[in-house]
Amino acid sequence: MYYTTDIFDDMLRLRDIFDNFYREIYSKPGIRVEFPFINLYEMDDSIVIKAVVPGVKSEDVNIELNNNNLIIEGDRKSDLTEKRYIRQERVFGKFKKIVNLPYEVDKDKIEAVLKNGILTITLQKSEASKPKKIQIN
Repeated sequence: MYYTTDIFDDMLRLRDIFDNFYREIYSKPGIRVEFPFINLYEMDDSIVIKAVVPGVKSEDVNIELNNNNLIIEGDRKSDLTEKRYIRQERVFGKFKKIVNLPYEVDKDKIEAVLKNGILTITLQKSEASKPKKIQIN
């Protein structure tokens, strides 16, 4: 018994599987990640946020602390030329990311450094947020 198969049908089926997979991932709440991509981690007395902002200058970024939210916004300026592109994947324009902080921070002790496309923001925890050791009598 012989079976015939069309390789193009198989390729289309495979493409549909990938399309459905990515459509499901990006349609779920909480999964979508927006620019800039960040890592947030805790140190003893501080919270550190590292944001990836390649090609963005420090004067094009605005950082603001509002209540318990850190707002990072800016503009990725285009460096595109009038040449005909074969492939174009980079995205330009305004961006805004709001990070809900897990602790209250001291508004007067915030540091931000932009180096090699990595924005590092260090926020000191407020005294009320730091754990307090209780002496047992």
